[in-house]
Amino acid sequence: MINSPIQKDSGRKLFFGLFIFPLLIAVGMAVLLCTVVLLTRETETPESLIMAIKTGAPSKRWQKAFELSNELNQGRGMIRAEGVMKEVIHILNEREEYDSQTRSYMAIALSRFKEPEVIPALREALKKEQDPEVELHIIWALGIQSAKEAVKDIHPYLESEREDVRAMAVYVLGVLQDKTSVKLLEPLLDDEARDVRWNAALSLARLGSDAGYAHLVKMLDRESLKNFEGLPDDKIEQIMVNAVKGIGLLGRSDSLSLLNQLAKNDSSLKVRQAAIEAVQYQNQKVT
Repeated sequence: MINSPIQKDSGRKLFFGLFIFPLLIAVGMAVLLCTVVLLTRETETPESLIMAIKTGAPSKRWQKAFELSNELNQGRGMIRAEGVMKEVIHILNEREEYDSQTRSYMAIALSRFKEPEVIPALREALKKEQDPEVELHIIWALGIQSAKEAVKDIHPYLESEREDVRAMAVYVLGVLQDKTSVKLLEPLLDDEARDVRWNAALSLARLGSDAGYAHLVKMLDRESLKNFEGLPDDKIEQIMVNAVKGIGLLGRSDSLSLLNQLAKNDSSLKVRQAAIEAVQYQNQKVT
């Protein structure tokens, strides 16, 4: 049977009515919605984030402070304004006005600037600070800034009541590579806090001291880290990689067999690679 022109036209209208026209309408609405979103979306700038921190509700300030520190960390061209840096310093120092979490993020944000005013501002803030949480982040920021002139400012925090502050101070002193810290770090090998002891061993290795060598070897005992310390596999891998690097820096001949064993047999590719590099480094030193 041959379809008439009327039947064909009806079928075409039905097809377009059921499928094509609704699809076009849906696409048009989606395009319109996307356009509206793009036109109405607010782009945060350093200035707007600073303003939000200064004028926002106290419970919301830390969130904007986090956004600012994160944007600066991403290097999105937001460090060009000197006024932003001055505002960050101001907020960091306003201890009565802003909470510790907000000011901690300001310390992190300040560490991203490469201006000569940054290190003096951080050192001055550390001298006046009384909140351990903010102290910890200022010390970390000084480490990011490679502020060797701040070594003596950090030394007192090796005796902090907070173990996380002690651990951070120990770590940063290793990063800053100042030999005067060796004698002050050695007692921390007997600290009651595990992370402080391990950081002390690693920092001493960076400073060329093998006083923490026994701790570094213990940090390579995977079974002990898992069963006794109760650490997850990813954390164990990180600890073992750091310990291997520390042992490699020391260049002790009696560590070569241990490193070679790890390079061949450890279950972690990252640990094996770190051990291979440590062996190569030691061999280069010998030759």
